[in-house]
This record gives sequence, structure tokens and C-alpha cells, in this order.
Amino acid sequence: MDAGSEDFELLQRWRAGDPSAGDALVRRHYGSVLRFFEVRTRLAEDLTQRTFLACVEGRERFRGDASFRAYLFGIARRQLFRHLEDERRVDRLASLDEPEPQPGTSLSVLVARREEHQILLTAMSGLPEEVQTVIVLHYWDGLMAREIAEVLEVPTSTITTRLARARQALGDRIRRVARRGRASDAVLADLDGWVRSLADPATMAALRPRIPQLVARRR
Repeated sequence: MDAGSEDFELLQRWRAGDPSAGDALVRRHYGSVLRFFEVRTRLAEDLTQRTFLACVEGRERFRGDASFRAYLFGIARRQLFRHLEDERRVDRLASLDEPEPQPGTSLSVLVARREEHQILLTAMSGLPEEVQTVIVLHYWDGLMAREIAEVLEVPTSTITTRLARARQALGDRIRRVARRGRASDAVLADLDGWVRSLADPATMAALRPRIPQLVARRR
């Protein structure tokens, strides 16, 4: 039995009332779902829990040909969009009585410990949310183009094109936001490697304590 089939079996057992199956499923995927949220919102833990709750409750539509990871991240993406829309609604209401807040970023340059990470995060912060999603799912969570297509509900060929454009857009932003030098040259020379390095457990462990405060800057 492959991992995806095993995941669906665990999900079925969890839905049938087996808590040990739920524990196994959450342990297997909790870190990657948390990472999907935590550089975008202060409520990463809450949204991660909502994602697994929606998963076990089975209220989200499941396409029979989707992999488990695509199903799970599809739920996570919808949870994120609902949360961001709620935040925008609150901000719009607040703006009626308060000065418009200065734009910030959930991918703050201040979380970076290395100059290369600082350059990369600065560039990523200016990309549209959908572009960031494609980058995170592919480079950080290791989803294949077919799985990302299932998450976004578009043809696989569309994702192949979007990945190429996202990589080009990220490289272009690096050239715009960073002074030419050793660090920026290093990032551009191995862009895929540097993007993936942000998902390294040691890197994320170092960034994680400061992310909640820094994410607040964008509101």
C-alpha cells in the first residue's frame, strides 16, 4: 500500500471513530500544513487545526482522483482564503474610523538569519498570494505539478506554466529588491535550492519563534 492509500485508510478509520488513526494522520502531515500557514498569518496553529477538523468531518468536497496531499492542501488553501478575506473585511471596517495602515508583509525580511534568506523573503513578499501558494506547495511541501493542479483545480499544464512563471517572477523581484553582490548572485545561481532551504526543519525552527509577531506587521 502506498502512502497516499494508507493516508486515506487512516482518514476513513478516523471518521469511523478511531482516534489512533487520527493521531497517526495528524503526526504525518501536521508540520507541512503548519508551514503552509505560518509565514502568512498569525493564526497558523488555529488554521492548521481547522484544516484537520474539516478533513475528518468530511464537509469539503473530495475528488476521487485526487491524492490525499492534494485533498488536504486543497482544504488548507480554502481555509487560508477564508481567513484572509475575513481579515480584509475587518481592515476595511477599521479603515472607516482609522488612518489606512501602512502595508506590511507576512514574509518579513526580519525573520531571516542569513542575507540570502533575507533577499529571498523580501522578493517573495511582493508576489501575489496565488504565486506564493504555488511556490510553497512545490518547493516547501514537495507536491508534484499534478497534485498542485488538484489543489487549485486547474489542468496540470497550467501549473507547469505557473511554476515557470513564478520562478521567473521571483528571480525578477530578487534583481529589483537586492543590490548586486555575493548574496544575491548566490540566490540567483541556485534559486530552487535557496527556496527549498527555507523549508528545512532547522531553518524553520529558527524562524518560527519570531514569525507571529512579524506577521502582525502586515495588518
